[in-house]
Amino acid sequence: MTTGLNREEIEKKYNVRPFKEATPSKSGIKPIELDSIDLSLFKEGPENFETRKQLADKLEKSISTYGFDHLRSIAQSILELPEETKRNHLAGALTSDSEDRSKSLGGERGAGFKPRGYWSMKNGVRDSIEHYNFRDMLQSKFFDEDKNYPEVVKEYLPEISEYFKKLHLDILRKVTILCDIVLEIPEGYLWENYYKVIPEDYVNSGHGFGRFMMYHEMKPEDEAKVDKQVLRGHSDGTGFTFITSQPILSLQIRDYYTGEFKYVGHKKNSLIVNAGDATEFITGGYFKSSIHRVVAPPDDQRQFKRLVIIYFCDPKYPAVLDPEPLNSPKLKRLGFVKPKEWEKIDFAKWDDEKGRLFGKKEVNDSQGDEPNLVLLYGRLHERWHQAEANFSLEEAKKKYKIIEINN
Repeated sequence: MTTGLNREEIEKKYNVRPFKEATPSKSGIKPIELDSIDLSLFKEGPENFETRKQLADKLEKSISTYGFDHLRSIAQSILELPEETKRNHLAGALTSDSEDRSKSLGGERGAGFKPRGYWSMKNGVRDSIEHYNFRDMLQSKFFDEDKNYPEVVKEYLPEISEYFKKLHLDILRKVTILCDIVLEIPEGYLWENYYKVIPEDYVNSGHGFGRFMMYHEMKPEDEAKVDKQVLRGHSDGTGFTFITSQPILSLQIRDYYTGEFKYVGHKKNSLIVNAGDATEFITGGYFKSSIHRVVAPPDDQRQFKRLVIIYFCDPKYPAVLDPEPLNSPKLKRLGFVKPKEWEKIDFAKWDDEKGRLFGKKEVNDSQGDEPNLVLLYGRLHERWHQAEANFSLEEAKKKYKIIEINN
């Protein structure tokens, strides 16, 4: 797939230039220290099992409680395209509530642009975020001539594909093997049965979608109405989410034990890894889907743009989101079994239903930090209270407004 222009001409036409990283804040905010896992220490083979076990032990503590330079230059130029061009390459409709879900995955998951104002927030405020999504990066059809890519995107498809393939085929595979060790199941089980990529077989392959995401500053009056929350607290419906780390103090994670949101610190050339809903369900609730949000940065970082590159890693669509298939001695010993209220579902069903809820007014227009809860297939779409003793679906119905969808 070619654009007719050479690389030098493309870079000049679209002002492809180094992204200006934010300088560290002097605000005095002390971010939470997340556990750091050095995957360069991951070595294959039985003789290196003890080293992998040490990495897995470190991962277990995080996952059971919390769940690039050139590419950013490319992302910056894509997100600076004229509005007219962006409108010709939308991922869906202009707002979440106006989507025809029978025709589109929507701005959340569809390929193309999500415009600013697409999501509803509380108190009538619309979001100030725009992003560009990529799909099918792990399959050859990513390069099909009939794909509706903007010219600058076409030029950089090989680099974009290579990056996301590296995350899925290398980083994700190693993370899942460490999870296998934690769960005391054969190494490679999660990869082979949930995330392995089969060429030209989209349904039975592990997959995911990539995102270039830019956070624009809100109007002061809107920012006040949403308590400085640029992106409200939520969990991802994915298996795992990989987010590029950066110096801007905006990303917050909800403390598993206290419920307090804490800033996530920055480590150069590193990824923040969140477990998603699919991982929580597959382990019967032992691994926790991370609740996270984005808030306005400190005053001394407001002149910088927050540009993130995200990869949402998904298991294959037919994967059953229950713990039984794992046959994990660890989960059995700890008592993590399928709750009686959970209906048997596969990832395709959860992905479809959860994916259409995020920006809806009925869900997001709530007072306080939490969205209104939605019951899907016997499971709450957000689970903010995993650490609370005896917090069950029955207790949730007593305390919170819960929207029930007939599936």
